[in-house]
Amino acid sequence: MTKTLTYIFSLLLFSVAGCIGAGTHGSIKGYKYSINKDSLQKAIMTVIQNNSNIQRDTSLDILGSSPALDHSDGRDYSAGDNYYNDIKHYVTIKITSGQNVNDYVFRYYGADEDWKTSPTSEIFICYAHDKNGNGGSEGNGGVSKRMAKEFADIFERSFVVKVDKELNLTHTVTE
Repeated sequence: MTKTLTYIFSLLLFSVAGCIGAGTHGSIKGYKYSINKDSLQKAIMTVIQNNSNIQRDTSLDILGSSPALDHSDGRDYSAGDNYYNDIKHYVTIKITSGQNVNDYVFRYYGADEDWKTSPTSEIFICYAHDKNGNGGSEGNGGVSKRMAKEFADIFERSFVVKVDKELNLTHTVTE
């Protein structure tokens, strides 16, 4: 319960900070692809849906969106949808890897208007927490360099490698 409240508080704090123009999460690690955002997003959803060790968190409904929000149908992303967990902007997942159970929030880099036209796309880890609630973001100081490396290693091994395989591409790292 405490972990959930901490997580919701972090999202609310980020939402308020974003509204006044001061993003706070930074990037724990990023992954760039030579493919458009639509193709990356479709590959990511395929990986999430086809791997039992990766679960998408659809319980966050803090902004009035559908708990099962899924934009894979190609529809427009209009006001009223939960920008902070809508799979187009931010995605919240839980990855189980051995004894590790980590929560991740990652984001697609770039503006909506670039969604169809940019020949490259990128995701980056905004927040990561372990099963004990340890972690946070690069921007708020909640993640040490050691923790960031551990979170990124699991994210890459359990998720990014599968996205690479789905796309038949190799990512480049951005930090």
